[in-house]
Amino acid sequence: MRLLRPVLASLLFAGCTVQQAPPQQYPQQQYPQQQPPPDQTYQQPPPQQTYTPPPQQTYTPPPQQTYTPPPQQTTYTPPPPQPSTPVDYYDDPTYDTVSVSVAGDSVPSIDVFFDQLDPYGTWYDDPTYGWAFTPSQQGYVPYTNGHWKYTDVGLVWVSNDPFGWATDHYGRWVYQNGWVWVPDTTWGPSWVRWRQGDGWIGWAPAGFSTDDYVPDNYWRFVAAPDLFAFDVNRRYVSGNIRVYLDASVPIRRYHRHGSDTWEAGPSQDWFTRYHVYAKPEAVDPYEMGRLDAQRRAEAEKRARERQHEWDARRAREDKVRRDLASRERKQAEEQRRLADQQKKLADEQRRQDKERQRIADEQRKFQEQQAQAKNDAERKRLEAQQKKLADDQKRLDEQHKRQQEADLKRQQDEQRKRDDDARRQKAEQDRIAAEQSKRLEEAKRQEAADQQKRQAEIDRRKAEDAQRLAEQQRKAQEESQRQQAEQQRLQQEQQRKQQAEQQRQQAEQQRQQQEQQRLQQEQQRKQQAEDAKRQQADQARQQQEQQRLQQEQQRKADEDAKRQQAEQQRQQAEQQRLQQQQDRKAAEDAKRQQADQQRQQQEQQRLQQEQQRKADEDAKRQQAEQQRLQQEQQRKQAEDAKRQQADQQRQQQEQQRKAAEDQRKAADEQRKADAKKAADDKAAADKKPADDKKGSDDTRKHGHH
Repeated sequence: MRLLRPVLASLLFAGCTVQQAPPQQYPQQQYPQQQPPPDQTYQQPPPQQTYTPPPQQTYTPPPQQTYTPPPQQTTYTPPPPQPSTPVDYYDDPTYDTVSVSVAGDSVPSIDVFFDQLDPYGTWYDDPTYGWAFTPSQQGYVPYTNGHWKYTDVGLVWVSNDPFGWATDHYGRWVYQNGWVWVPDTTWGPSWVRWRQGDGWIGWAPAGFSTDDYVPDNYWRFVAAPDLFAFDVNRRYVSGNIRVYLDASVPIRRYHRHGSDTWEAGPSQDWFTRYHVYAKPEAVDPYEMGRLDAQRRAEAEKRARERQHEWDARRAREDKVRRDLASRERKQAEEQRRLADQQKKLADEQRRQDKERQRIADEQRKFQEQQAQAKNDAERKRLEAQQKKLADDQKRLDEQHKRQQEADLKRQQDEQRKRDDDARRQKAEQDRIAAEQSKRLEEAKRQEAADQQKRQAEIDRRKAEDAQRLAEQQRKAQEESQRQQAEQQRLQQEQQRKQQAEQQRQQAEQQRQQQEQQRLQQEQQRKQQAEDAKRQQADQARQQQEQQRLQQEQQRKADEDAKRQQAEQQRQQAEQQRLQQQQDRKAAEDAKRQQADQQRQQQEQQRLQQEQQRKADEDAKRQQAEQQRLQQEQQRKQAEDAKRQQADQQRQQQEQQRKAAEDQRKAADEQRKADAKKAADDKAAADKKPADDKKGSDDTRKHGHH
């Protein structure tokens, strides 16, 4: 069997790189983490100051608002130097059907992601993938801050990131000079690709195709027993990851669940081989991005409230979704092709194993027969058969050697192809970055021109509003003066009429007889009363008209003031957004111009982030301390109040007790006084007969003398 192991090694892992000599290494250039520029036609809404994710028990994606990056990983000492050739182990490709029902519902719409992920990063319009999300944390790596759970639906990644419930179970992570997430509503326990080696396991984000570019240092390898460790992020292999990639093989195992397919990860045989305890355990639906009825209703309600903000995004998503669907179909076809290829290799391996076993059995049988041979002819016949078997073995070994050489050549070709793909993808990313920079400069120029136009339009509107307001005030003043003149004219006209009427009445009174004087006076009194009423009605009508005009002027003035205030607020918000955008663009330009100082700047940024994190922690600690002191003061005040109340009650009880004691003492003293008085009275009563007897005795003595 020792002779057969080299044959098995090459056949089991055909398709993997066999590193006969150190391969040509291409240094992995570290790109600065840049936030992709926002699309020049999209106005990013201002951050919501009142956003508060709901608590964990009710529907809320992340339980906390402020995102704290995971603690810095403890340096992990990698295993001893690993072999440069793939291990002698193989998993058959399988398409297992997962028939269990998954608890909870999947996210109904990408609008939920737009709403829930807003506080933790930036959304931008990517030329290839449409609207994508990039976390605010510098140097973020997906599927790093969390741990694995073995469940009935496969290996589930439980993320510690506040947005991991969405980004690690929906959509895909793609590398664009930094990791960005492309949303989708198809759920999975995780969207990673797997590699396995002799005693270790590795994973990385899957992307939209089997050859999506992933830099070497973003693969996560751990020893087999550490796969399900809760603190797996402290156990990642560091150092030369290329060694582990070259000495491992991809896992071609898939799970089907309805119309969805995802990579299944290592098999039960691999767990058994490396003593990994894997028993299905329960997992909270929210940990794997599933929503219960209440969470789903709240998520849909929040998304509907902000739906009008994302109309342009959904239109853009409809355009790129067809291309992404085509990529996913190609990925599924490539997975089936690789699985079929691996199945053929497995069948060929089993056939060769059977052939070797047959030759070994016949050799052992010939050796037994040769030992039992009775004559030379029998021995010669057995030697001829053994020679034939040796020729078959030699032919099989030569065939294996040729196949091994072909596999080695194919593996080297695949390695060169991977290196070429890596260089091509890096060049493509550099080109995309240059195009984004160019679009950014054009957007800045266009934005500046638009800003000038908007400012000119605002100034023109301000001048028109001021002129219109002055015209309205002038008209109102003229109207007021006209009404006053009209009132004076009416009053003068009424006075003139009254005087004429009085003169006429006086002349009429003179012409008529004295018996008509009473009637004339009555008519005059009635006329004066009617004129007074009419004058009062006219004055009331004029006052109402003046009040209406004043209210109308006040309403227009309030509307103009509100419009000017809203315009000023919008201008201020626009200026703030432009200033923030210019600051961000200036920072990005400074980063590109200072490429030679990149490492120092990254170190300074890390120190600043550490200081900021410490400052935030200090602020939180101070805030918590202040809250604790306030609570302590409130508790002390409550205790003091309770203690004072208890003291008052105790004092009252003490006073009552003292009063009762005083009453008891007074009663005792009264009782003692009564008893003493009674005793004194008794003693006095007893003493009187004795005194009387003594007096009589003295009398007798004196009489005797």
